[in-house]
Amino acid sequence: MRLASIQSRLTLLLITFCMLVVISVGATFWSLENQKRDASIINLAGRQRMLLQQMTREALEIGIAQADPNIQMLQESIQNYELTLQALINGGEAPYQPAGSVTLPAAQDPKLVKNLKEVELVWQDYRGNLQVILTQPASTPAFKAALQQVESLSMDLVQKSDAVVRLYEAASNQKVVRLRWIQIIFLGSALLLLAVGAWMVRNNVVNPLHILGQAAKRIGSGDLQTPVEVDGLEEIELLEDNFNQMRAQLQGSREQSLVWMEQLEQKVAQRTQELEALYTVSREISSRLSIEDVLCSITQKTKELLNCDVAFLCVLNEPDQTMSLISSSGPDGAIARHNSPVDSTTAGRVLASDRALRCDQGCRGYCEIVAAPYRTSHIAAPLKIEQQIIGALCVGSMSQNEFGEDAANALTKLANVAAVAIQNARLYNQAERLATSEERQRIAAEMHDGLAQTLSYTKLIVNQATLQLEAGQVNLATQTLENVNSALNQAIEDIRRAIASLQEQGPLTESLQEQLEALVMEFSDDDPIVEWSSKVQAPVMLSRQVSQQVQRVAKEALLNARRHSHASRISLCLDQVDGDYCLCITDNGQGFDPNTTRSGNGQQHFGLNIMHARAARLSGNLNIHSVPGKGTEVTLAWPARSAAR
Repeated sequence: MRLASIQSRLTLLLITFCMLVVISVGATFWSLENQKRDASIINLAGRQRMLLQQMTREALEIGIAQADPNIQMLQESIQNYELTLQALINGGEAPYQPAGSVTLPAAQDPKLVKNLKEVELVWQDYRGNLQVILTQPASTPAFKAALQQVESLSMDLVQKSDAVVRLYEAASNQKVVRLRWIQIIFLGSALLLLAVGAWMVRNNVVNPLHILGQAAKRIGSGDLQTPVEVDGLEEIELLEDNFNQMRAQLQGSREQSLVWMEQLEQKVAQRTQELEALYTVSREISSRLSIEDVLCSITQKTKELLNCDVAFLCVLNEPDQTMSLISSSGPDGAIARHNSPVDSTTAGRVLASDRALRCDQGCRGYCEIVAAPYRTSHIAAPLKIEQQIIGALCVGSMSQNEFGEDAANALTKLANVAAVAIQNARLYNQAERLATSEERQRIAAEMHDGLAQTLSYTKLIVNQATLQLEAGQVNLATQTLENVNSALNQAIEDIRRAIASLQEQGPLTESLQEQLEALVMEFSDDDPIVEWSSKVQAPVMLSRQVSQQVQRVAKEALLNARRHSHASRISLCLDQVDGDYCLCITDNGQGFDPNTTRSGNGQQHFGLNIMHARAARLSGNLNIHSVPGKGTEVTLAWPARSAAR
């Protein structure tokens, strides 16, 4: 096997290591099996000693009383001892557990075989005396002599059996020692293999890679002249060749890059002035939102950038298919007319194109807008927004061949910027008109919901006070005029809020929970104190208009509860049920009948009407549940989607 590569050497090392592990594991399992078998043999040899003692005891008991159970047990013990002894000497099956057996190998050690034979000889005499005891009556001399011989031979047989057990134990311990030495040898071999592997990796991988890393740093720092040289195996040599090829390619690429850089610098120098001018035009056009300023700036900057005699911008009137001049920059005599049909071939080609086209030769029809002397050199670019044509941007010159390909490209870019600027200006004007209309509608609604109803109510109360004065009811008229004062204060507050809303700009930064908590704080100085809670954990962010309507309903409900209910407890709670936000104001006051047109002191429930109107503006509803003497519950519910508006 040729070991000229890192892979082959590492593979050989790994195979050798795996073989060591397999052999070590196999030797361990083999030794464990031997230990298990030796343990069984030692147990059987030890059991022989117990059988001898048991047989001696049973023989003595037979001599004392001729008991059948003792005779049967003695016979079983003789049989078990005989079978076990023969299995230890010659191998075979021996009884091991109740209703079980174990297969033993034949004894191989000469010393062990000798001791087993000695045990067998003594056992023959011992068994013969046991047969006399089993067959002769206890009163005969032969029985007594046999019983004495059993007692005498038992001690000798036990000693010889103990010697056999010690030999088995010694053999087993010797196997354990041999296994330990085998494991130590395998461990040493594994450590040696690891050391060889570490040395091989260091010399064949780490050191060459370190040299290659230094070479890579040199190449990265710009040193492309020094060749890469490193000694190593096949993989390292391949890396060396690749590094040298990469170095050569980088060197060639750098030389080519220097050539390209010089060419690019020349092109950049040629385009810099054009790009700077185009950026200036784009910035000035985009920063102006007045449509007149945008159009004027477009034509003026186009004329300056392309250094032409005249620049003009036309818009397309689709109903009558004409182009109308809306802005121009140049001499007064450069413009011949302000309208031109678009049915000419040249005009159709320009409007259908995606970039500027040269039309120096025969621009009749479309170019009737510009005077003939200024059509000697002429290019035109369409104004498009998402494939929708809105007009054209054109330039003209009295000189021949004034505009080249660069001028056409520049005019195309200017036309794209101009189209966006015109569209933005139109959208800004449209948005400004819509915002003004929406703000007028909102102010009208605020005045209708608040100020108008308050003043209407004030007028009714003043008329009522006049009638009361005419009737001589001065005290009642005084109380009525106090109601007028309260209503006027309410009107003043509504006007202030309307003015404040006009001055506020931008989205709210506070959640609805924070705003309602601040509202509750306004009522914390007087009795009863308002309890605030929110079952909505996430912050509820509403638009300014929606938030104002919700707060005003809440404030009106709290004011009514404090002024009229005589409650000892007022609570304000925010919840969300089935996709709707719910704001609930409850008190334990005297309550009232919501179906009546007047309150207990004769004042109309005009505030409730305003609250209902505000709920309708939220696309929600206001529910008032009150019973005289049992408190009041006001619930405002509106769709949760209002938070995004």
